[in-house]
Amino acid sequence: MKNQDLVDYLRSCGVCEICQLRYLKARGSEYKDVKETLRKLDVRVNEIVENGEAAISPDDRPAKKARLGVCPTCLGLFSEDFQMELLGGILASDFAKYDCQKIVLAICLPMSLQLKQLAMWFALQRKFGADVDGSNPPDVPIKEAVKLILHPIICEKLGKEYDANGLMINIDLTHKLEDEEVEKLVKLNREAFPAKAAYQKRVEISRGLLEKQYQPSKVKAETFEKYFQIPCSNVEEPVRLTSINLQGPLICVAGRYRKLSRELSHTPWIMNGQRLMEDSIEEIIIRHVGPHFADKLDKITFMSSGREDVDVRCLGKGRPFVLEIPNALNSSLSKEQAYKMEQAVDASGKVSILNLQVVAREDLTQIKTGEEQKRKFYRALCALNEPVSVEVLKKLQIPQSFEIQQKTPIRVLHRRPLHTRPRTIYSVKAKIQRGNSRALVIDIVTQAGTYIKELVHGEFGRTTPSLSSIVGKPIDIQALDVVGIDLEWPPEVDNSLHTEEAHQNKR
Repeated sequence: MKNQDLVDYLRSCGVCEICQLRYLKARGSEYKDVKETLRKLDVRVNEIVENGEAAISPDDRPAKKARLGVCPTCLGLFSEDFQMELLGGILASDFAKYDCQKIVLAICLPMSLQLKQLAMWFALQRKFGADVDGSNPPDVPIKEAVKLILHPIICEKLGKEYDANGLMINIDLTHKLEDEEVEKLVKLNREAFPAKAAYQKRVEISRGLLEKQYQPSKVKAETFEKYFQIPCSNVEEPVRLTSINLQGPLICVAGRYRKLSRELSHTPWIMNGQRLMEDSIEEIIIRHVGPHFADKLDKITFMSSGREDVDVRCLGKGRPFVLEIPNALNSSLSKEQAYKMEQAVDASGKVSILNLQVVAREDLTQIKTGEEQKRKFYRALCALNEPVSVEVLKKLQIPQSFEIQQKTPIRVLHRRPLHTRPRTIYSVKAKIQRGNSRALVIDIVTQAGTYIKELVHGEFGRTTPSLSSIVGKPIDIQALDVVGIDLEWPPEVDNSLHTEEAHQNKR
């Protein structure tokens, strides 16, 4: 089958030049200059005669002359008129609210469009026989063509870039004949697949059904033609744009937080419908970071690399955290904006954040991958019932690693299943607190997931060995700080530098 023969037949059916290229399997930039691509494919460029008809070979004319109107295979989807209508619809929507440089079109196509593709498939088989396969479509699929053709045009007009993770522009299309043709399709489906219809009380007609079941290798042309014309009949009206809805991208904002208070929960602490604490780490951070990105703060998800108890501080470089922000209005964050957010959180006096930045969604694996293999560093203030002896101090100098068996602590059994977990303690180092001979400051390096309080006092033998069992004396933990987390993520960034840069620029 020669390219010219194929195009001549398509033109006789009133198929537009864009769809002619689809049937010639054009790709990428080949749609930018349609006529030039046709020439490269050894196809004569169509000329238009005075009466508005396409100049076609007399032998290939259908019973009625095909006029240049609505393309029967795309229903005007790739026409300039539709492009202008779509562009106007986008600009008239809430598009201006979104400060996103990247966009993606998600078009819901009418089933009439798929039926037109199938009718043309049957027509090409009749015309060109074995040259047209019965299982693999002869054209570039409409969905793919939207990416190749409409995306570049709309992106250029709007001054945006294409990205599958960008601002999603949901476009709903319909057609005047949709309801009528779906009714015909229900009848066709019963006749084409009687075995399925026999045991299915109700057949769900869907786009997926059309894609999977309806092709010349599975449905006879004669059966299809009882309900739909082959080739496609002349189309009077193009597809109609019924609605445009916008869905902002999912933006991920990462940083590290330091918990400065011993009276602050990780997330909202509510028990039996009663709030036990007025604030939380999650709420403080979202309250000051979220409004820049979204209107609905309750949709933001807060995640971190582990968590502390209410009465435990997190110091040092802090703990990595991420905010997942759906339907974001903004997708970028300048250093100046990030610094203001960091300052606002710091002003709470309960939490401090640093390294605030937008990260790729793919990077979120960093916060969870190998969670239990990470090392965490703690400093505990512990008390004995008697002055610390040299012997006790020596026993708590443990430079080599050892393993403990730790049952789920009683205090968390309401939210964690009962298991005995092996955990590695990498080192223990103790010193007497200055001015208090009964108090110890103990530095502990452990595997992530270790319950430190229970490691110290043993919880009635539920953690073995414990520091208490090692020294043979009761030890109580008075205060605990997380001083280090072995995770170098997100990358360090000093957002305060923008103030110095701005000052230098002014000078």
